Amino acid sequence: MDNKILKSSKLVCLLALIPWGLWTLVIILRLLRFAGLINFNVYLGIDIAPIVWYDDEAIVAQYVELAGYAITNIVMISMVFMFIFKSLKGMDVNEVFTRSNVRLLYVMAAVSFFYELFVANRGILYGSREVVLDTAPFTTPLVVLVVAVFYRLALHAYEENRLTI
Repeated sequence: MDNKILKSSKLVCLLALIPWGLWTLVIILRLLRFAGLINFNVYLGIDIAPIVWYDDEAIVAQYVELAGYAITNIVMISMVFMFIFKSLKGMDVNEVFTRSNVRLLYVMAAVSFFYELFVANRGILYGSREVVLDTAPFTTPLVVLVVAVFYRLALHAYEENRLTI
């Protein structure tokens, strides 16, 4: 593979780690604020605020939302980091496309439905009593699934080209 293309691809992967690192920091701050371990509020579009706990039977919805939000964010962040690191590792040995990344993309497509659903309903933690169901839980998994299918096709073409040389 061309050394210039390889270097620019590695640079793009490394630069992609910056927004995901910031996303991780925001999630950590939110979870610390939810747990009451830090005591400041930020409302600049990132909602690091305290949970407004209900005092009736709706508190179960808040626990489900909190657990789902925390778990799906941690899983999505972990999968994105794994995807990028496996891609970087593959570039070191001249294997840009890997089978493990195909599986990872399929799992991401499945998890992204729940991730988007819990993110859309984060308002439940701040006192909202309505469940929001918008298009993101349906479109994001489909987009990730299409990327996974194209990635799999690229892997297949890459493997065939490697065998014919």
